[in-house]
Amino acid sequence: MVSLERMNRIIEILMKRKIISTIELEALMYCSTSTLRRDLIELEKSGKIARGHGEVRLVTSNNVEYIYSARVREEEKGKQHIADIASTFITDNQSIFIDSSSTSSMIVPYLGNVKNLCIITNGIEIARKLNNFDNITLFLSGGHINYGTNSALGNFASDFIDNFHADLAFISCRGLDKYGTYEANHQQALIKQHMIKNADKSVLLADHSKFNTSHYFKLAHYRDLDCVITDISPIESFQTIVESECEILW
Repeated sequence: MVSLERMNRIIEILMKRKIISTIELEALMYCSTSTLRRDLIELEKSGKIARGHGEVRLVTSNNVEYIYSARVREEEKGKQHIADIASTFITDNQSIFIDSSSTSSMIVPYLGNVKNLCIITNGIEIARKLNNFDNITLFLSGGHINYGTNSALGNFASDFIDNFHADLAFISCRGLDKYGTYEANHQQALIKQHMIKNADKSVLLADHSKFNTSHYFKLAHYRDLDCVITDISPIESFQTIVESECEILW
């Protein structure tokens, strides 16, 4: 198992356990003490974990963006429900922005039977899956690839997005409250803002775990969006405020 695969596996374990002893983690990883130590040092440097005396814990700060393989397993059932609703927005002959989020990736299976789609994405894993569909003209942005994110980011990616106009944009976020939507990574937010700006209709996909959670970088106000899709009914006070600016579906 190469280093990146091991580190992804460590995060997957910690997503379930939150805290674990290094002895137990070593047994689960089937690797030597020195190998595990090197991987844990790298993960700690990137802010994903914290090491203590004989234990490792997952960092849960609002400003941490977890690696893709860990994010894709969070609230999977809710994300599938969201994708079911989002699929009703998709019709033949559309151009669609899809961001690199694990939530947006759930839409991919719904695209195979729709005719003549043009998809523009900054998501490496999403592009890999879409490359199997002969009904899709696919564009993948260039840009800087941050460790573990499966995302092309930065000015190259933003400038690439600006070359397109889309009928629809599917984006997700790291948190939202009555004031707006947020990202934990400002580069992710900037890419999504370019998608919103260049799309006729923008649809935010956010499961219930992201509600009432603010992060340091503002992604969008609700007036910038056309619809918010979630998996359970938001609290009434949220609906009252947001529905005056965009549609909410669940």
